[in-house]
Amino acid sequence: MFTPPIQKMIKFAYIKNKTLFFVFNHPVGKQEFDNNIQSIKSALKFYTPTECKECEEILFDDIKAFVTYTPKVQEDELKDIVQTYKERSSGDFSIDIKDEKLNSLAKEIQKIIKEIRSNDS
Repeated sequence: MFTPPIQKMIKFAYIKNKTLFFVFNHPVGKQEFDNNIQSIKSALKFYTPTECKECEEILFDDIKAFVTYTPKVQEDELKDIVQTYKERSSGDFSIDIKDEKLNSLAKEIQKIIKEIRSNDS
């Protein structure tokens, strides 16, 4: 009944209050459906349920369509990337900080840099 690209755009269908609803995930699918809806309805009028025992009970009188704008959720696993860089400093710099806490912190950093540098060589 529908072309394969239109079939891919149909999210789901359901019947409510004797109306068959088609739910599309893209507006183009609904537009194509609206263009063909009269031919679908006229084909259903000519269909007699007595030809098919499974379809004896007519479940719907009207057909409608709408679009849902819920995007597909892509669950990409976030990779924990640990980036490491080669230390470019040699640790040979002067520390002229008056604040004692800050000065000791800078000296600890300098010490760590010198240890890393000595381990790399």
